[in-house]
Amino acid sequence: MVTIAIIGLLISIALPVLYKARQNGKLSACRAHLSQLGLAIIVYADQNYELIPRGPACVGPFDFACANVATNQLWIGAENELHPNEPNGLGVLIKSHNINTKIYFCPADDSNNLEEELPRIGSDLDAYGSYTYRQLDQLPGRKQGKLSNLGANVVDDVQVPVEALALDTNSLGPGPFRHTNHRAKKVNVLYRDRSVQTFPNKLGTFSIPLETFESPGKIFTRLDQILVNADYGYRHNPESAPQIEAEEDP
Repeated sequence: MVTIAIIGLLISIALPVLYKARQNGKLSACRAHLSQLGLAIIVYADQNYELIPRGPACVGPFDFACANVATNQLWIGAENELHPNEPNGLGVLIKSHNINTKIYFCPADDSNNLEEELPRIGSDLDAYGSYTYRQLDQLPGRKQGKLSNLGANVVDDVQVPVEALALDTNSLGPGPFRHTNHRAKKVNVLYRDRSVQTFPNKLGTFSIPLETFESPGKIFTRLDQILVNADYGYRHNPESAPQIEAEEDP
């Protein structure tokens, strides 16, 4: 009985340690995937006049599957009347580079099924990855988008240089709009120099909260704020980033 008790005690001590090690391993693998995507973006820019990859040009103010909107969408399916069967966001790299599409998925993706989404790329169905890519969102001089100089935004009288390219998706929306990595507790951010930084997300600095989904305009404003937080986090504490005035996007 004593032996059994000791074994039980050892197991109770070891399990949390093993779980933490497993989570840290997934966090590192997620960082590695983002770093590989960063390299692919750099190569793409080198071959395309320094421009970062982006999806199709926007057609009207209500075109949400286009280059001006940050997204984790990789492929636009046939049901989209404006851009049927086109790559979007980081999905643009699939055609231009011999890229291993598995790097679009974080091992700690809590809601996206790699086996389900991966085969959809190139099909008539929409496909989504684990990482939100900014494209031209919150990017000054959207017609430029040169990786060597992405400009800066002035937010609440503070100049915030554009540095972040992609980060873990953390949407706390209802039903199919819920999509988190690392249980929304930590977030990896890819910067334009290919570095990846990991930040705590206890305050929801990089999350779209549930209540935001009450209005579509609030979602896009929140996405813009997340990008500002990520940019600011390159040199400072992202939790102290200047705040965009609360207003609904058209």
